[in-house]
Amino acid sequence: MSVAAERLQTIDLRIERLNCTILRLSIPAVTESILTTLVYFVDAVLIGWLRNPAALAAVGLSGTLMWAVDGLFEAVSISTAAMVARLWGGRDFEAARRVAGQSIVMSVVAALLLMALLIPACSFFLQLMGGEPEVVLLGAQYVRILLFTAPISYTLAIANSVMRATGDTRKPMQITGVMNVWNVAVAYALIFGLGSLPALGLRGAALATASAKALGGLVALGILFSSKTPIRLRLTHFRPWDWRLIWRIFRVSLPNIGETIVSRLGYILFIRIVSALGTIALAAHQLALRIESFAYMPGWGLATASAALVGQALGARKEDVAEQGIRRTLLMGNGAMALLGMVFVVCGPAIVRLFGVQDAGLASMATMAIRIAALELFGLCSVMIVSGCLRGAGDTRTPMIVTLAGTLLFRVPITYLFAIVLHGGLKGVWLATTVDWSMRGLIMFFLYMRGRWKTVVI
Repeated sequence: MSVAAERLQTIDLRIERLNCTILRLSIPAVTESILTTLVYFVDAVLIGWLRNPAALAAVGLSGTLMWAVDGLFEAVSISTAAMVARLWGGRDFEAARRVAGQSIVMSVVAALLLMALLIPACSFFLQLMGGEPEVVLLGAQYVRILLFTAPISYTLAIANSVMRATGDTRKPMQITGVMNVWNVAVAYALIFGLGSLPALGLRGAALATASAKALGGLVALGILFSSKTPIRLRLTHFRPWDWRLIWRIFRVSLPNIGETIVSRLGYILFIRIVSALGTIALAAHQLALRIESFAYMPGWGLATASAALVGQALGARKEDVAEQGIRRTLLMGNGAMALLGMVFVVCGPAIVRLFGVQDAGLASMATMAIRIAALELFGLCSVMIVSGCLRGAGDTRTPMIVTLAGTLLFRVPITYLFAIVLHGGLKGVWLATTVDWSMRGLIMFFLYMRGRWKTVVI
């Protein structure tokens, strides 16, 4: 083994150093998650200051549509990360670089196709999701602006996943930090106007977010080509197209794509039920979701870190390290959820006031939703961490099965039952999601214990 190859092994897989390894990988990933969440959180706060519930509802509804689109790229990025981590752990560095390059090319082509489909059709999709006319009009403007930078911005998900898979979680964090500074400055200037700049309102928020994501994509690609990361891509890793490798990446991505389609369609049906409760309820729901998204940060960060750890551990044939990594991240994640749950219960009203909400009914509903959300955090965190670990191992089927069961058996039918049939309104919606995440957590843990993930070949 050469000295250069030794230096490229960036994850310490020694069992006695496992806690330190998890923390070293997860702290930048959690910070990145915080910064990613802040991009949308800042938009929601600034738009809330416009005192227009329709604008807030439009951001939430169009955000749901964009979330559905984002999921397709996340599905490919997850599979790319699993393949790169396994190859990197097995010290087949050149093959890992080839996977990274071909995945980025796939993301650009897919982004162009999605632009052609969604730019003319986004109003139709927002109407299907139950938006009222003003909400659909504002939301369609928001979506179209975001899509114009899609070919650049969607490479960010692939590029960041490649860096994390090699054990470099700091660079994605730094990229997201740059995006945040840009987004905050530009969003404030464009939403409310500054000097000679006119106040663009919701369009200003969309322009700020679109430009921030495009900037992130460009910076990430620049880093992948530089000596600042061990992956160090070259143009030869992008061309010519390797159809056999592309099919392999796509095949590994298929369960992720299936999971994404099911979860996004299920969520669109779910948000259609929420929309039926009225614009105020929809705005309160979206506000509570923005706040709850901070609970995703420790779970997502730990899941990201352990996915890289598990992938490299299995590539190095160290199953015991992979198992210990999953157990310890679960312990850390659920400890963090307990603290966040207490913050939601105690500080809910104060957090809502940050958004400048003046409608008493909207504020009351959002506070109620946040406090109920504290009940679902343990199930949510467990699903995120175990799913991330299994995907890192290349087991993309198990998360798909759990998502399918959760969407079809729990999320949509129980929400309709609690919110509409039993007239529970928004309270019924959030109680239903608590049941959903709790059941998914139990199913996920049972399937994880079966151990199939240890023998997956990718």
